[in-house]
Amino acid sequence: MKFDIDLTNYYSILNKAYWECFTNRDRIRLIYGSSGSGKSYHLAQEFIYKIIAEEKYNVLVIRKVASTHRTSCFAVFQQVINEQGFSSLFKINKTDLTITCKHNGNEIIFKGMDSSEKIKSVTATNGIITAIFCEEATELTQSDFNQLNIRLRGKSKHKLQITVAFNPISKNHWIYKEFFLKKTYQKRNKVYILKTTYKDNMFLDEDYKAVLESYKDIDEQFYRVYCLAEFGVFGDTIFNNYTLEKCPYSIKDFDAVYAGLDFGYTHPQCLVLVGFKDGVMYSFDELVSFETTNKEFMALNDEFQVLPKELKLTCDSAEPSKIRELVLNGYSAVGAVKGKDSVSRGIDFLQSQKWVVDPDKCPRLTQELEQYSWKKDKNGEKTNNPIDIMDDSIKATMYALEDLSRMKGKPSVLSGTKSDHKKSLIDYKKEERKRMREIRKAQRQKLKKI
Repeated sequence: MKFDIDLTNYYSILNKAYWECFTNRDRIRLIYGSSGSGKSYHLAQEFIYKIIAEEKYNVLVIRKVASTHRTSCFAVFQQVINEQGFSSLFKINKTDLTITCKHNGNEIIFKGMDSSEKIKSVTATNGIITAIFCEEATELTQSDFNQLNIRLRGKSKHKLQITVAFNPISKNHWIYKEFFLKKTYQKRNKVYILKTTYKDNMFLDEDYKAVLESYKDIDEQFYRVYCLAEFGVFGDTIFNNYTLEKCPYSIKDFDAVYAGLDFGYTHPQCLVLVGFKDGVMYSFDELVSFETTNKEFMALNDEFQVLPKELKLTCDSAEPSKIRELVLNGYSAVGAVKGKDSVSRGIDFLQSQKWVVDPDKCPRLTQELEQYSWKKDKNGEKTNNPIDIMDDSIKATMYALEDLSRMKGKPSVLSGTKSDHKKSLIDYKKEERKRMREIRKAQRQKLKKI
């Protein structure tokens, strides 16, 4: 099959800040920038061009968790294809998350690192993987990156290349330590590094620029990290009582499980699951999506089976219509009570727990915890209010545990001795069963009215 494709003016649709990146062929590329810098869109443009123009050029696109692809990377690639008028050139498989160029068979394959076996078995139909694109790379561990780097091998006329794209967060992150401080990878590989900010994005609208500029007055540290793409040192992080460990339990193994949902669209929509086992609190799973409707989010949950519908789900009560939609689709959804001092109460409860977070299953929550800090006043003094930016999974966690944080007595009711824990849990489960019966009754009544 032949196509008449004119790519001679392709540079005219690219941000000038990325022109050098477009032609670079070093083994490793670090492309990092601020919110609104346009790096993800550019890289989608670049890989789509190469898929069309090059022979036997195949791209593996990686996120930490596969479920996040559908509403992030995969959606951006589709957007670029449609906006550039290339729809007729590609076969897009929304089930397998693959994009195939019809005239040469080149492929873009989307996978997650949540199962290393998935990566081991990835192959292209017309040759080897010649490029790996790691989006939101701060979600990845150094072990994840090393595994990908090792697997990028084989004979090809193309320079094999791994591209790492991210928003800088903390100087404590392995990417900063290994690439910027120790320069470990530069000792054996050619490494290209490009930093951009929203100021470099010639296509960014003025209204969004104004939004980013406004963060100067909210928190200078946040502005430097998320708007100027500087690595930060978050010395006043709120939570220091958690450890990052792989959770050894499945959902059925816990003494009790709680679920919370923070609605979003331009901000991510975050569903979290929290379990208690012998007095220890585990954040063991999450589902995060960007720019999705409630219906699309439920479809994602059906696909990845994160939340059982019968488990009570405490949601942001500011979105009653979305809660009702969840109920009508069989979910045991209720609105959070919130009320005065609900955030500080939620923080106090979380701080009181022995807390384990699974970084492989909960990469969004892990990122948020690393930078969730107190606001500072004009004199640089810490206040008692958190910076309410990039806190979506944390809010969902607070909603999930709201009933526990509102219980009278010690907030750490589930972290005492094993006998006290069991006794408290039995009493609480009695109340939960009563509430669940009420929820089921209300759901049946609503369904009868439809």
